[in-house]
Amino acid sequence: MATKKEGAKRLLDTFDSGEKLKKRLGFALGQGLVVSLLIGYFTNQWRFGLAALLVFGLLVQFAFERMKNSIEASRLEAFAQLGWDDESVSEEEYRARISKILKG
Repeated sequence: MATKKEGAKRLLDTFDSGEKLKKRLGFALGQGLVVSLLIGYFTNQWRFGLAALLVFGLLVQFAFERMKNSIEASRLEAFAQLGWDDESVSEEEYRARISKILKG
């Protein structure tokens, strides 16, 4: 069985990972757009560029959903380790509780 400090660290990591995931989503979508524009330009066929954009969009969506589910599962496991049932508390309140656990 995991300790409360491990659960607190896991919950803190899920909060940080959720913020990083949003930034990485925008970056991945930008890359897909640039590559599909280049494909359309170099092939002189706008349809190939559009098809590439759709394929890249599906791949990014699939990766984003998998990572989001993984983060959510880790968050729920951290709540179970800490014994917290109330999920209506704000993230700042959780961060304050976590800092008390990690310090004390």
